[in-house]
Order: sequence, then structure tokens, then C-alpha cells
Amino acid sequence: MSETTRLLRDVYAVDPRAGLAGVATIAVEGGAIASLAWRDGAAAAAARWRDGAQPLADDPGLLLLPALVDLHAHFRQPGATASEDAASGSRAAAHGGYGTVCLMANTEPAIDRPERLAAAIALQGAVAGGSPAVRLLPIAAATVDRGGSVVAPLARLAAAGAVAFSDDGSPIADRAVFLEALLAAAGAGRPLIEHCEVPELSAGGEAADGLVATRLGLRPWRAVAEVEAVERAIGALREAVAQHPAARLHLTHLSTAAGIDLVRRARTEGLPVSCDVTPHHIALTDRWLAGDRHWSWEVEDGDPLAVDDGSAYATSLRVCPPLRSASDAAACRAALRDGTAVAIATDHAPHSRERKEVEFGLAANGIAGIETSLSVALAAHAAGEISLARLAAALTTGPADLLGLAEIVPGFAVGAPADLVLVDRTAAWVPGRDTLAGRSINTPLAGRLLPGVVRLTLHGGAVAWEG
Repeated sequence: MSETTRLLRDVYAVDPRAGLAGVATIAVEGGAIASLAWRDGAAAAAARWRDGAQPLADDPGLLLLPALVDLHAHFRQPGATASEDAASGSRAAAHGGYGTVCLMANTEPAIDRPERLAAAIALQGAVAGGSPAVRLLPIAAATVDRGGSVVAPLARLAAAGAVAFSDDGSPIADRAVFLEALLAAAGAGRPLIEHCEVPELSAGGEAADGLVATRLGLRPWRAVAEVEAVERAIGALREAVAQHPAARLHLTHLSTAAGIDLVRRARTEGLPVSCDVTPHHIALTDRWLAGDRHWSWEVEDGDPLAVDDGSAYATSLRVCPPLRSASDAAACRAALRDGTAVAIATDHAPHSRERKEVEFGLAANGIAGIETSLSVALAAHAAGEISLARLAAALTTGPADLLGLAEIVPGFAVGAPADLVLVDRTAAWVPGRDTLAGRSINTPLAGRLLPGVVRLTLHGGAVAWEG
């Protein structure tokens, strides 16, 4: 068998694009899918998909999915390559099963004009030239210098390759500017992605408001800071749609039950709004700050809280928005189940040791999660919290379709590019310096046994990761 030919025999395949699941054999030749055979036939595979794509006890342990798509990540280039760059980020992404990564604009300088976008694309391509083949898609800033005052030249940025616009980390507080950005993004045929936070209400916040923050003496990051921002954004969207029906709004890394419910109700009205949730917000709670390392579905809000002095205040858990209650985490998972959240987006935020190994309140916000995202999702699936069908869609077709780029997740169609990830769902691994491929290991999951080992990631038939 040649280097460009690969046979994946009797794997448990899940294709969200076609809505099929079951045991299959797939041949890859010359970078494309050459053949596909469902062991029990296509009709049975369609029925398995409708049942949630749940594997049976005697199904193969090797799970085949389309290569994953991350809607929200930071590779820190240009500006902070001590934390990550295109090469290390691409390795980390491929190890996590990702074939496509959307990079946010809050680099140094911000990607707010076509020449900066072109320079960033050229620099990332040069740096990643010898690294695994991962597609990097730029998200450009919505306003100049992400300052929230002047809308960036969105049409020109779209023409230069931007797939969406966002001032991630810096919410657009001025309603008139936000409305102008929505309309300009609509004219450019791209979604506007908003970080929902009212800074005046979250200022100085270190942990979610509640029992844990009180017990640990941490300043509260109030839930209302997110909820009020969601209300404002949806209100502006209503006005924008009246002027330009193509306006689209996506709210990233929502963390509160109330904020998610506002999106759910707006979607019921028919408004073109969507959201995503992160792996850490579906699986972790603020109890982790006190040293309680249970998954979110293993605890309830009223459970007694004991502070573990040896593991409390871990700065790997400092993130924006903060980890919240078990009921908020449950709401994030419910949003995935009912389609309110169209994507699991990692918000991969690597940081150097100098920015994390400090007092909790001084640590940089962010978790490096692109290598552990699939494992966290599989843990939620194993607990019965999300079907394999919804998990697969939220990691692939959901983010691709939001961007209007269905072609980056063609599924398993014969003749389509072989963008695939093969994961052993029966195996486990432990994140750490010896097992993580990225430059940063600021993850609270370091040292924890996680389900699902990525054996192979293909991008256009080329091996991006094999291990």
C-alpha cells in the first residue's frame, strides 16, 4: 500500500454531514475518500444516526469523525509567541483531532486592516510550514484596534480572507457602533462574533459570584455582566435585521443559564442568533477553584463544599468568563442537546508560565484546551449528557455551517478531501508535558485520566497527527 493510500477497516464512523453512523470501511487514496462501505447498509446507518449515533457494546472501539473545526482559538502570533505560535498551535490542534482552526484577532497588533491580515497569514504560513497540515482561518477585528469606537473596514477584510469578525475579549459597548458593525458584517456576508460582558459589572472579578467566591475570598465576576450583554446584543440584532436581513450574530463562550435562555428564546422568534460553549464550561464548575475535581454532572449546586488547600486557587482555572455553577454547566450541555449552542469552541488560550504562575487574581485568563476538547466531550457523552451525534455535529458541521463554509466539512462522501480523525474511544491518556504537543500546558486537566486517544488526524489525506 502506497503512502497516499490508507484503508480504515471496520471503524465506527459518524458522518454529521450525511446523517449516517455505524460500522464502516473507508479507503483513502491521493488525498481523497476513494470508497465507503457501511457494514449494515446506508438505511441502517441513517437509523443509527437518528438514534443519536450511539455505539453498541460490540461495535469497534475506533471512532472515525470528520476532522474537527474549532471556531475560537488563540495561537498568539503575532505578538506573544512565548505562549504559542502557528507551528506549536497547529501541532496541538492536530493532536486534538482538529483539521481547521479559526484564529481570533486579539493579537499584537490586532488584525483590524487588510494589510495586517495579509501579514499575519503570511507569517503564520511561514512558521507553520514544517508543522502538521492544519487549515488556519482568520477572524478579523470588528473595530479598529479592537477599541469599540470605529468599525474596521469589514468588506475589505472579508475580501482579504476573514471568515468572521470579532473584538473577542473586548466587547463592543457602544450600541451605535455595535449596530454599525452588525450591518457592515452583513454587507460583507460574514457573522459578527461577540464576547458578552459588561465591563462595568464584571470589573475586578476573579470568580463567579456565589458560594465558592465567598468561601475563597475572591472578588465576584457577576453573572449579570454576561446576561445584560446578551440582552443588549440581541436587541441590537433586532434593529439590524430590520435594516439588513442578512445580519447574523454569534455569541461566543456563553457560561450562564440565563444568557443561554435569552439566545434560545431569540432563536424561537426567528432571529439569526447563535452561540457556542466551551469544553470547560460544560464539564467544570467553580468548585474546582476550591479543589473539588468532580465533573460538573457529578455534583449539584447544593452539595457541601470542602476547600482542599493543596489544590485550591489553581491559576490554570482562571478564565473569562469564569467557571460557574453546576446548574450553569448543565445549561451549557442542554444548549448543545437542543441546538441553541451550535458549536463546542475551545477558546484555546495558551499562556507562558510567567503569566500563569502568579497569585490567582493576577494570572492571565485562559485555558489551553484544544488538545483535551474531544476527550472532555467524550467524557460528557459517556456520562449520558450528550449524544454522539450532537457531539460530532457541534465539533464539525456546526461551526463550519455557521461560517457558511460547509465545504470544510464534506463528511465521508466519495471523492471528498480526506479530512478525518480516528480516535480510540476505549483508550485513555493523561495530559502533561510529555503528552501535550502545544507550547503551553496551562490546563486544569493536567495529570487527569481522560477518555479518547487520537490515533490519526488527516487533512486532505496528509497525516497531520499519528500516534
